[in-house]
Amino acid sequence: MEYARGSLLNILLIVTSIGIAGVTAYVYQTGQMAADQNVQNIATITLKDFALGNIEEGQTLTYTKSGVPSLGSAITVPTTKANVYLHLSSNLASQDASYTTYDIVVKYASVPVGSTHAAGDTATTLTLSQPDSAAINLDVSGSWVFDLELTTSARSVSVDTATTVTITVTAEST
Repeated sequence: MEYARGSLLNILLIVTSIGIAGVTAYVYQTGQMAADQNVQNIATITLKDFALGNIEEGQTLTYTKSGVPSLGSAITVPTTKANVYLHLSSNLASQDASYTTYDIVVKYASVPVGSTHAAGDTATTLTLSQPDSAAINLDVSGSWVFDLELTTSARSVSVDTATTVTITVTAEST
């Protein structure tokens, strides 16, 4: 009987060990999966800073790329897909204490083949009262280049006043 009891105990220990191993294997099983994705660059924006020099109070000056070379190809945007939307926003609204007129005309200097736009056409105009542009549709992929033309009319000031206009350019795809 003692032999049967020992055998029964051994069998019970073996069954219990197998049960524990089965439960342990079940509890500790895990798996992993990965989601790979590339984020693609749809446009690269290159901008040029420019200095306009001095303007006297009451004076109106017009600037083009022939007089200020950095206004030529001031914005360059190569795109990798069609229908990229360009947005320009500025701080022009804060400049009306110093200027009666501050117009920035953005013109297409170069467009990719197949575009509905043409070099020389106006893409948008930023002003004191309209400091931000509507979306500019870059309708085909390729290299887009923009020139700037400015007209400024200074107000009367009591002391020399330094001004800085900032233009922020962003691109988005749909």
